[in-house]
Amino acid sequence: MSSDLRKKIKKTAKRLGETILVRTLVFMAVTLPRRTGLSLFTFFGTFSYRCYEKDRVRAHENIALAFPGTPAVVVKAIASGVFKSLGKNSLDALRLTRQTKQQVLESCLVSGEENLRRALARGKGVLAITGHIGSWELLAAYLSDKGYSLSVIARKLSNDALNQMLIELRRRHGVESLLRGNTAVAGYRTLKRGEILGMLVDQNINTDGIMAPFFGRPAWTPIGPAVFALRSGAAVVPMAIHMQSGGTHQITILPELEHPSEDLPERERQELLTKDMTASIERLVRLYPQQWVWFHDRWHIRKERLEKVTDSGYLEMDGTA
Repeated sequence: MSSDLRKKIKKTAKRLGETILVRTLVFMAVTLPRRTGLSLFTFFGTFSYRCYEKDRVRAHENIALAFPGTPAVVVKAIASGVFKSLGKNSLDALRLTRQTKQQVLESCLVSGEENLRRALARGKGVLAITGHIGSWELLAAYLSDKGYSLSVIARKLSNDALNQMLIELRRRHGVESLLRGNTAVAGYRTLKRGEILGMLVDQNINTDGIMAPFFGRPAWTPIGPAVFALRSGAAVVPMAIHMQSGGTHQITILPELEHPSEDLPERERQELLTKDMTASIERLVRLYPQQWVWFHDRWHIRKERLEKVTDSGYLEMDGTA
C-alpha cells in the first residue's frame, strides 16, 4: 500500500469519526432534557480541560497575560470555566437543529437592541461584529428568528459533512452562510440591501491585517471587516451572547462604532476602525471572561509579520520580541 493511499484512508477515517461523534452529540443534545444535557456537556468540557494539555496550558498562559498579577489558582479556575462554558454553550448550539423559532426567542434576553434598530434605520446595512463568545451560533439564530435579515461570513470546515450540517443548522433559522474566501460580492450585496452581515473578528487568521492592542498586547487582527464597513458605508455594531447562571442567554448589543473621518487616508481609516472593533470585542469578553476561547493562539506573531509588528511600535511598547 502506497503512503499516499494510507494517508487518504487515514484522513477519510478521521473525518468519518468526527462526523459520527458530532452526530452523536447532536442526538444527545436534542433528546436529553436541557438540564441533564447541561450537566453532561459541562462534564465533557471538564474532561477536555484535563485531557487536552496543549489547549489547557495555552489558556493558562493567555489568561495570565491578559490579567497580569492574577493568582495562579484564579487563572486555573477561569481556564477550567472556559472549557465548561464551551461545553454548555455547545449544547445550545447543537439544540438549534431541532428548536423552533419560539423556543429560540424564549431562551434569550436582549439589552441594547435599540442600537441595532437605530443603525439599520439608516438603510446602509449593519456589520454585526462579535467573537467566539458564548453560543455565537445561537446569537445569529436569535436575530434571524426575531425578524432581522442576516447573513454570516464563516470559515468552511475541512470536513464536508460537518460543514453542510452547520450550514443547514443556520439555514433552518433563516441565517445564510457566506463562506470565507469568496464572499466580497455577496457581503456587499447583503449590506446594500440594508441587511445585517455578521462577522467573527476576534481570531488570529492568515489574512491582511494589522497589529491591534487586545488586552494591552499586540494581536494580529484582520482588517477585512473594516474594509467592508467603510466601503459600503454600513454601521458597525458590536454584540455578544453570554449564558447566565440560570441557563438563559443574555445578548448585549453595544452602540455602533463611529467611522473615522473621511479626511484621513483610506488605510489609516481602516486601521483606526479595526482597533476600535478590537477594543469593543475586548469589552464584551471582559463581561464574562470564562466564555471566550482563551486557548486560541491570539497573540502569536508569524515570522512574516515581524516587520509589520516592529513598524507599528508594539514590540517596543510591549517589551516582547
